[in-house]
Amino acid sequence: MSRFMELQWKMLTLKSEESEHKYSSSPLEWITLDTNIAYWLHSSSNAQIHLMGNIVTWSSANLGLAVFVLLFLWYLLRRRRSIEDIPEASWCQWVLAGAVCAGGWAVNYLPFFLMEKTLFLYHYLPALTFKILLLPIVLQHVHDHVLSSWSHVLGGVLLAWLSSVFLVYRVYSPLTYGQPVLSTAELGTLRWRDSWDILIRHH
Repeated sequence: MSRFMELQWKMLTLKSEESEHKYSSSPLEWITLDTNIAYWLHSSSNAQIHLMGNIVTWSSANLGLAVFVLLFLWYLLRRRRSIEDIPEASWCQWVLAGAVCAGGWAVNYLPFFLMEKTLFLYHYLPALTFKILLLPIVLQHVHDHVLSSWSHVLGGVLLAWLSSVFLVYRVYSPLTYGQPVLSTAELGTLRWRDSWDILIRHH
């Protein structure tokens, strides 16, 4: 614990560099994936490698956290009125999931708002991991306690979601692995957000 606290203190007190980096970003941009990082561009073609998250996974993780918080507050308010919507064991599991996953996200994300250093998208990856871990917990809870009578529909939605995650991965794999080389027109179709800096070589 002492080493953890020492690391957090050093991160908080490290001063920023004199100039901003081209691919630096703010913590608020990480949430909505409004930024990316270009690592490599081929000297004579459009082949390139980026750090760019899967927007479906990113958005789903945000939604999962929002659903968790709303359900947690709903259950908490109801329990204060002695109304128990879920069994005690399920409530304890819900609280534990929040402490580990939502708490882990907050601890790894919120301190960046206090830092005076140049920040990049990759600083958000540890926090994002905790948020993604929360997603299956929320889905299981919704399946068991919220929409239990709609389990067949949820199964179809889950299949569609997994398919969309894989589809986006396939579409953006040329920017992850640098191959195959895409044309200028193909690169243009990948710019789903105006803030994404996808490099296009003009011959």
